Amino acid sequence: MGKKAVSIFAVAALIFSGVLPSFATDVQAAASRKSPILSEYVEGSSYNKAIELYNPTNEAIDLSAFELAGYFNGNTEASAQMTLSGTLAPGDTYVIANPRASEALLAKADSTNGSVINFNGNDAVALQQNDDVLDVVGEIGNDQNTAKDTGLIRSASVTEGSTVFVSEQWQTTGIDTFETIGSHGQEQPGEEPEEEPEAGTVQPIADVKNKTGEIVTIEGIVTADNTSIGGGKLSTFVQDESAGINIYHSEAAAFPDIKEGDRIQVTGEITSYKGLTEISPEADGVTIVSDSNEVPAAEEMTISQLQAEDTAEPAEGKLVQVSGYIKDIPESPAGGGYNMKFLNENYESITVRVMESALDTSTVEEGKWYTVTGILSQYDSYQILPRKAEDFQLAAEQPEAPETAGTYQAVVESVTDGDTIRLQEPVLGSDRVRFVNADTPETFHSVKNELDQNQLDHGKAASNFLKSKLSAGEEITLKVGEEPTDNYGRLLAQVITADGENMNLELVKEGFAVTYFISPIGSPDEYASFQQAVAQAKAQEKGIWNPESPLEELPFEFRARYDGGGLDKYVGNSDTHEYVTPEQWESVPVEKRIFFWTEQDAIEAGFTSADGTEPPAESDNLAVQLLGMNDLHGKIDQQYGLDMNDDKVTDGTFGRMDYTASAIKAREAENPNSLLVHAGDMIGGSSPVSALLQDEPTIEIMEAMGFDVGTIGNHELDEGTDELLRIIDGGEHPNGTPGYDGTDFATLCANCVDKDSGETILPPYSVQEVDGEKIGFIGVNTTASLGMVMPEGIQDITITDETEAVNKATAELKAQGVKAIVVLAHMPATQSGDSATGDAADMANAVDDEVDVIFAAHNHAVVNATVDNKLIVQASEYGKAFSDVDLEIDRTTGDIVSKQAEIVWVNQAEHTPDPAVGSILAKYAEEVAPIMNEVVGVADRTMTGGYAVKGEVGDNALGNLIADGMNEAMNSDFAMMNGGGIRDDLLEGEITWGELFNIQPFNNTLMTFEIDGADLKTILNAQITSYGPDYSISGFSYTWNGETNQVVDIKLPDGAPINEEEVYTLTVNNFMGTSLGDKYRPISELGRNPVMGPEDLEATVSFVRSFNMEPIAYEAEGRISEVSGDTPTDPPTNPEDPPADPDEPEEDEQPNHPIADLVKGIVDKVWNWVKNLFWRW
Repeated sequence: MGKKAVSIFAVAALIFSGVLPSFATDVQAAASRKSPILSEYVEGSSYNKAIELYNPTNEAIDLSAFELAGYFNGNTEASAQMTLSGTLAPGDTYVIANPRASEALLAKADSTNGSVINFNGNDAVALQQNDDVLDVVGEIGNDQNTAKDTGLIRSASVTEGSTVFVSEQWQTTGIDTFETIGSHGQEQPGEEPEEEPEAGTVQPIADVKNKTGEIVTIEGIVTADNTSIGGGKLSTFVQDESAGINIYHSEAAAFPDIKEGDRIQVTGEITSYKGLTEISPEADGVTIVSDSNEVPAAEEMTISQLQAEDTAEPAEGKLVQVSGYIKDIPESPAGGGYNMKFLNENYESITVRVMESALDTSTVEEGKWYTVTGILSQYDSYQILPRKAEDFQLAAEQPEAPETAGTYQAVVESVTDGDTIRLQEPVLGSDRVRFVNADTPETFHSVKNELDQNQLDHGKAASNFLKSKLSAGEEITLKVGEEPTDNYGRLLAQVITADGENMNLELVKEGFAVTYFISPIGSPDEYASFQQAVAQAKAQEKGIWNPESPLEELPFEFRARYDGGGLDKYVGNSDTHEYVTPEQWESVPVEKRIFFWTEQDAIEAGFTSADGTEPPAESDNLAVQLLGMNDLHGKIDQQYGLDMNDDKVTDGTFGRMDYTASAIKAREAENPNSLLVHAGDMIGGSSPVSALLQDEPTIEIMEAMGFDVGTIGNHELDEGTDELLRIIDGGEHPNGTPGYDGTDFATLCANCVDKDSGETILPPYSVQEVDGEKIGFIGVNTTASLGMVMPEGIQDITITDETEAVNKATAELKAQGVKAIVVLAHMPATQSGDSATGDAADMANAVDDEVDVIFAAHNHAVVNATVDNKLIVQASEYGKAFSDVDLEIDRTTGDIVSKQAEIVWVNQAEHTPDPAVGSILAKYAEEVAPIMNEVVGVADRTMTGGYAVKGEVGDNALGNLIADGMNEAMNSDFAMMNGGGIRDDLLEGEITWGELFNIQPFNNTLMTFEIDGADLKTILNAQITSYGPDYSISGFSYTWNGETNQVVDIKLPDGAPINEEEVYTLTVNNFMGTSLGDKYRPISELGRNPVMGPEDLEATVSFVRSFNMEPIAYEAEGRISEVSGDTPTDPPTNPEDPPADPDEPEEDEQPNHPIADLVKGIVDKVWNWVKNLFWRW
């Protein structure tokens, strides 16, 4: 398709040159500008990243006229930029690599750069001139993965850059494939192209590891029992004479029980996760050829070799044997395994990850030297996986532990923030340095409120100060103590310049940092000098101590709030040797503070309690744990890669209910007095595996997890009151599961009232007894639900004021002697410092003070706050996290005397999936497969979708079909569908449910607003850009001016103009209706009285079904039409339109230029084709 596009442009150029000479001159001038192009892209493991430029012209190009820019995380402005230098000869290449790439890649590089060449697969890289984009890889403004963990090589036929990414011009290569970089356009002499082996042919493992995305067949010896290291999945390793590879599938039960020594043949797709190359077997893709074979001998390697990409990567997946020192062994596992720190004598380290089922870690001694045998795996960095106890061999000689305290020479690579730098070469195994004794304000966070902004402003000031003091390439001395690294692997050090300036101390002196000593404090003299410096900076009102612009939260205080973990360190006074609780930290002057991890640490350091009391005796209070979820929305099978700190690095895969269940059960095991609760919207807007079966699979999973009590949200009312009550009470549904018997946990709503009887349709509260103590739970739903669901379904009920309902229920509970009261409120809350705002917070201020805890929901936020002495929590969405609320109940009074909370994120790497929930997921995934394959209609022709385009006919067939379906479903006047929500074309022939799901996979919900006729033009103008319009439309047509990008006129289907003063109804999806982006914002700002409807997919399926298997023949029909200047704007005539009135005067004739019209038509068609291609990606 790329070659076709070039040929069309060539035809157009010829036509222009012969017919329109003046215009052709301009075109040639533009084409003759000398510019390189982007010709190869490497996004490999770790820092293996590079860009190749190529000179496709017959003249040398001065590169200093060009810049390379990185647009990270969907940014529309450059996140990093570098000016190029040098001259690029005709037909030559110029390679820029990350300075920390492997030696193999650096050997191909002409220069290095660590800012732009630090991209991920979801970032865009552009070649620019004077900030104008000339060529690009990826999509600027879109953070979806274009080329993750892979390489791209541009077709040799492409000789001009493109301001949009055209995927057909590029072919993918495997991860860490560097053979072709630096040789674009050059033939490789003496090399015959290798023939691809036939499907099913066994290939050496080394040959397939770079074939990401391809289906291959391998054969080799299994090196570990899957039950030993698989963590409940199929995840073991197979090795042949050439290499080793991980074999991975989430469902171990679907494959044979693979054991060490089995020779197996595997057919599957080559994939990559966290840098580890894997083969994901097809169904029936694993065959045991023989068993009890000799396992390949382990390859002896050093920790130093495993620190280097070029020596470690070839050994990935193979058995290795490494000697080192076990620095520490965790007390408890994380994600089903223990991560042990394994050092050499130079303190270089690697993780030895011991899975729980591999061996008993108590047989391994901390602080001893071992020879460890295991498989070299990877999880962002290399790690060794031992398989059994015999893989740990205690060394015969036991030298002293590696010494770390002392000074080390290093060279600065870059400044990360005010108290963190990177080194050009690692010291003690780490290239990141965290300054000790000093703590600068943070910059890692996204800004959500004034406190966040204040922290960021002071953090940037500290960063700028440090950058003014430390430059890339500067030699420094690092002073390291007995504990050389922190939990993040960063080196803990004081940084001293060549001039002898201690930068840690300077940060404190100049008011850019507060002192931060965690016991043990080290040298008393150093402690005194730092504390004297902070006292002096505070007295002089420098930096963070300036009363005109002070730092509102000290860094540790900010982290406690922002991360949701709360204050957790005891604080000692170095003068009085007394300590206070974490919440009393301000009572200790900053220049006298020493922090302790635990109260016991403070006591062992010789400190006594500041209140003069002995450490509290064991309390007789009842400790109760409440574990809560909200807004699951039936996403029981979904998982999400999350960047938790906006650093452009995915911090893990979160959610999926078999993992969430496992994480919650692990917390329940910590306290037998636990209750599992929820705050509504657990169903509705669900994944197909749940939605297709009336959300009964979600209920079954909730029962398997042991939920005790919950409330309802607006989405539980999506299908009306009757269906809600069926879900709760039981009863079969035509689309449900056989014998469905309802929920086995209490569902509450104190403000859901039957209009006729005045009684609540559900119990207003429930009393749960825990070890003899009573806890009252009250449920309420937001009154906003009345305007968010289809009114026909809830016409028999009303939703009354939440506060009044809670107070009424509280009074009844108090009358029964219940003093511990918790509200499950499907009401929004937003964190604001230590407090919260929103409806739930307003209610907290207004309800009876006997209420102690409010579980909020609805706006999918993360909240851990206190309002009017009431704890408010909310735990994100979709099972990504849950809340853990710890209560103490006085057994004498029955009242809650202590409460604190934590928001717990469900990182799959830290948990083993729960088998019971996993089996439920598998069962229903298999059951819905026939539904996914159900034929719901017939397409007469292939209908393309995507964004609207420039030109006389700007709409598209599929967009028209979808928009009409939305209009039909909501019985509205108008409908609009965003182009980005149409993810595929509808092919000619039978239409399956699954095909429509692939076209609209986002589970968006329809919303209908009331708008004034005049507002429609404002809404439409916002979505027209230089690329053209976005939305597909229904119920009207419009023309727009291609020069001004403004709507000219809007007409109703009968040809009449829209009445600007009339009120119309407009249907969109909830993404469009709630987004704050400039394109979408006018919808929510101008729209009134929103009404929620079904999912957009459901509307499309229903609309397709309405054709009763008659072939559907939608086409682009001119609903959207581009005009120029002041040209009259009647849309193109449809063949079915009535003939024009013969008495109507004709317009003045215009000169006819058939060749020019042909050229314009060709150019418009090519542009629209390229634009559609680009935006669909």
